[in-house]
Amino acid sequence: MKRIAHFGMLLAGLLGVAVATVLVIREGAGGIFGMLATAGWTLLWLVPLHLLPIALDVVGWRRLLRGEPRAPFPFLLWVGGVREAINGLLPVARVGGELVGIRLVARRGVAWDVAAASVVVEVSLTLVSQLVFTLVGIAILSQSMRSHAIVTDALVGVAIVTPLIGVFIMLQHHWGLFQMLERLIQVILGRHHEWAANMGRLDETVRALYARHRALLSSLFWQLAGLFAGAGEAWVTFRLLRHPITLSGAIMLESLGLALRSATFIVPVGVGVQEGGFLLFGAAIGIAPAVALAYSLARRFRELAFGLPFLLSWQGVEGHNLRRRWRARNDEGDARKPPRDAPPDMEDAIVGKERS
Repeated sequence: MKRIAHFGMLLAGLLGVAVATVLVIREGAGGIFGMLATAGWTLLWLVPLHLLPIALDVVGWRRLLRGEPRAPFPFLLWVGGVREAINGLLPVARVGGELVGIRLVARRGVAWDVAAASVVVEVSLTLVSQLVFTLVGIAILSQSMRSHAIVTDALVGVAIVTPLIGVFIMLQHHWGLFQMLERLIQVILGRHHEWAANMGRLDETVRALYARHRALLSSLFWQLAGLFAGAGEAWVTFRLLRHPITLSGAIMLESLGLALRSATFIVPVGVGVQEGGFLLFGAAIGIAPAVALAYSLARRFRELAFGLPFLLSWQGVEGHNLRRRWRARNDEGDARKPPRDAPPDMEDAIVGKERS
C-alpha cells in the first residue's frame, strides 16, 4: 500500500511538471521569464515579507498553547517556517510539517500531549479559516465573471468540504477521535501498548482545548489575518512584476489558489495545479496568461528562497540532536568499562557488580 501511495504521488508530480512546462511554453517562455528578469532582485523582498503571514499564524498557535514559556514566539516562528517549508517543498501530502512541528515543540520541553493537541486543533481551525477565506474569494469571483459555471463548481466544492470539516471537528470534540484510534491500536499492537495509552491522553487534552472558546476565537482571528496578509503578498508580487492588480483581485487569486492546492494535496508541491489555477482565476479579472504564469513562477521562487533555509536549519538541529544522543550512548558505554590501568581486583569487582 505504501509503495502504491508513493507511486501515485510520483506520477501526479510528473504529470504536474508536464502540465506546468506545457503552459509556460504555450504562453511564451521568453515573455514570462522576461517579466521575472525585469523584476530582478526586487523579488527577494518577498522572502522577508512572507514572515508576516507566518508570524500571524504563530500568534494564533501560541494562543492555543496559553503562551507556554518553554515555547517562546521566536522559537515558534522558526517551527512555523519549518512546518511550511516541509509541507510546501517535500512530498508529504501537506501533513509532514505538522508531525515535525509536534516533535520540535515537545523536544523543547512542552508536554507532548499539549504540543500535539495544539497542532491538531490549529489544523482544524485552519480548515475553518480557509473555508471562510475561500467563500470571500468566490464572492469576488462572482462579481467578476459573466459566466457563473466556475462559481457554481466552486460552491459545489465548498458544499462537499464543509460537512467533512464539521465531522472532523465533531470527531475530536464530542466523539473521541483519538479514543477510536486507541482502540484500533489496541487491536493491532496489543491492549497494553504504550501508544494506546498516549492516544487516550491526547484525546482528553484536545477536548480540554476545545472548551477554551476565547482561545479558539482568538486563534481563528489571527489565522484569518494571516490569510489576508498572504493576499497582500500576492498584491505586492504583481507590483514587482510591473503588472499591478487590485487588492480584491489578489484576495480572490490567493483564496481560490490556496483552496485548489489544498484539494489536490496528492500532487507534490502543487506543481501544475497552481499554474493552471492562476491561469483560470486570473482570466476572470483580466490577468493575461503570461502574467499569471510569471506570478506563479515568482511564487515558486519565494517558496524555495524562504523554505530552503528552514529545511537546512531543521536538518542541522536534527543532526545535532542525533550526535548528542550518540555521544551520550558512548559515554554511558565507557562508564561501564573499567579503566585500562585498573588493578585486577577492581576490574573483577566491576564485572561482578554488573553480573549481579
